[in-house]
Amino acid sequence: MLAYRGPDRRSFVSARVIADGRGPFVKSVLVNIGRGDGVEKGQAAATALGLVGRVSQSGARSARILMMTDLNSRIPVLVEESRARAILAGDNSERPQLVFLPDGARVSVGQRVVTSGHGGALPYGIPVGVVSAVDSGVIRIRPFVDWERLEYVQIIEYDAAPPPSPQGAAPKAVR
Repeated sequence: MLAYRGPDRRSFVSARVIADGRGPFVKSVLVNIGRGDGVEKGQAAATALGLVGRVSQSGARSARILMMTDLNSRIPVLVEESRARAILAGDNSERPQLVFLPDGARVSVGQRVVTSGHGGALPYGIPVGVVSAVDSGVIRIRPFVDWERLEYVQIIEYDAAPPPSPQGAAPKAVR
């Protein structure tokens, strides 16, 4: 409580999707902004509906976004109702799955999933989707984003909380 910083600062830059690299093996898009606009690898990409994915490469004037449905995508998430943390794992299907759920986690169809902010990788609370199926231990998510209408994205510039510094640490007891 002594090192409370308040809410994280978030700003964003808007980008237009200029190339759609989606295919059977790679799920990514190219946008028309890059390092010159403050875009860096690892930043979140979203629409007004929810999360699209993360910036995987950033050039001087363009960037590639790896979509959350790609086989290489792993995103820390939270099931809002149960507060269960998990990883959203893309598998090149339209419905990524939740993995690494804690034992005994209760997840049911219709529950909303958001980014957890765990590890500082992405900001907390970006809508991801809803649980669409729970079959034999496999939990599928229906993303909020309409992939067929993806024209503009927002690249979120996220100011993650830095680790505590030694100067802010409590003094050690003298014996």
